[in-house]
Amino acid sequence: MADIDSQASESRLLDREAYRALMVKRDGLAALLLLARTAFHVTLLACGNLLFSQGHLVAAILLLIPHFMAWSFLGWAGVGHELFHRSVFSSRRLNLVLFRLFSILTWNNYGYFEVTHPAHHRRTLADDDLEANPQGRLTPLGTLALLTIDLGAIYRRVRVLTLNAIDVAPGGALAKVFAPGSQEFVQLRNGARAVLGAQALLIATCLWFGSPFLALAISLAPFCMTFPNRTLAALQHFNLAADESPGDYESSTRTVVLDPISGFFYADMNFHVEHHYFPAIPHYNLRRVHDVFRRRGKHRHIELSYWNGVKLLAREGFFMPRKTPASS
Repeated sequence: MADIDSQASESRLLDREAYRALMVKRDGLAALLLLARTAFHVTLLACGNLLFSQGHLVAAILLLIPHFMAWSFLGWAGVGHELFHRSVFSSRRLNLVLFRLFSILTWNNYGYFEVTHPAHHRRTLADDDLEANPQGRLTPLGTLALLTIDLGAIYRRVRVLTLNAIDVAPGGALAKVFAPGSQEFVQLRNGARAVLGAQALLIATCLWFGSPFLALAISLAPFCMTFPNRTLAALQHFNLAADESPGDYESSTRTVVLDPISGFFYADMNFHVEHHYFPAIPHYNLRRVHDVFRRRGKHRHIELSYWNGVKLLAREGFFMPRKTPASS
């Protein structure tokens, strides 16, 4: 990642002095942002659990709505992604520990992401970019699931994690990357075991303390009301093309300008062209990079609000299944 940053700096997208200043990690600010996220979820969970214990089921469920909508942003389309890049805190070890913790809390196998995400940055939307290819679409039923509870995603996630945990290697395009016996597959298997084990421990602990409400509210959260997270993740690269030359990201990557609250929960990943050019710059400094890019006309694909982005996805067929050609 540092090499990519160096190339971008050399190309004068940022002068060296500005680049060095924006690379500085501000641990106090990072801790404050993390504390705000934690306080948001803990407050909603505590109040919801209290209301549930007093028999106020409807009020407890209503409090879960913002909790559910924000929880998935702890994962790879959110602050977990930034932690993976070791760019949030000055301690690389702390970034790694928190990245894996947030992966577990969102039922994501960190062993998978640690292998596929560097390739995504090296050749965005190229044939070997397993993270962004193929570019998926949603059926109407799939859209409804993202607005409510995605039962299909729960089944698929638990099934894949279980298979990987018991040494079953993936098939298809992933088979070459995670070949049985390879270091990559060991990472995948160990990550799957960690996710399943930690989630089982979390559920058991909640039940031990007599709180099935918390067990469900935490473990189901990554699969409930994830429409904002899923659409923002899609906007990063949907219906774009691989870049013609390495180190350029205007063709493959889209920036979306968000309001401050949405940007906070998304951990500034909406500045996605900026992030691809400078993945080691902390997310809380990307707005300043964005201002430079806007002045220099660096955005080929940019949407000026979340709802404009959703309308773009609708126009380009994201909410419809890909049509398969009729057999002759």
